[in-house]
Amino acid sequence: MNSKIVSYLLLVVVLTFCIASIIPYPNFVSDSYILTSDQEKINDKYEGEEHNVIEENKDVDVLSYDWFEFMDEHFTKYVTVRVIDIWSETEYYVQRFGGYNHADVQTIDEHNTQIFKQIYGGEWSWARRPVWVEIDGQFFAGSTNGMPHGFSILDNGEGGHTCIHFLNSKTHGTKRVDEAHQECVKIAQESKALLNEYLA
Repeated sequence: MNSKIVSYLLLVVVLTFCIASIIPYPNFVSDSYILTSDQEKINDKYEGEEHNVIEENKDVDVLSYDWFEFMDEHFTKYVTVRVIDIWSETEYYVQRFGGYNHADVQTIDEHNTQIFKQIYGGEWSWARRPVWVEIDGQFFAGSTNGMPHGFSILDNGEGGHTCIHFLNSKTHGTKRVDEAHQECVKIAQESKALLNEYLA
């Protein structure tokens, strides 16, 4: 008799366990868990404010690292990056294909070549301009010139390549640090607020 009761109890426990694992909990929601329309508004407002705080605190920095100690290896060959011209707030895309004292780059296609040329008023120029260069989601202070020269590897209508300088980079010919480029790098590095406005 006792063994039958124990067997029934075990069967009840097993069945209860099986039913509990099949039927989701809670099967019936108590009214105490249902928010009123006013409570929903307060809840939504609170979640919205919490989300906004996170977004408002998200701030992008402008990094400025030495060309020879960091940038040369970080901005690797054949990588396409976004370049943002600070003064015109215009962006275009280039690919690095070479350079050892600084980055030799080319616009990725004819469309980006036209954008780049328009930054210089439609005329190629050796004038230096401060830029932000986005590499792997980080923004680096740089300086570019707008005069295609030398050889090219892309059929993009540029007719040569241009140069992007970073902190302490040098020219290829004279192997010296170009003061005009470094001044533009400094401007780019100090323009963090402008970058965050641009990205907003």
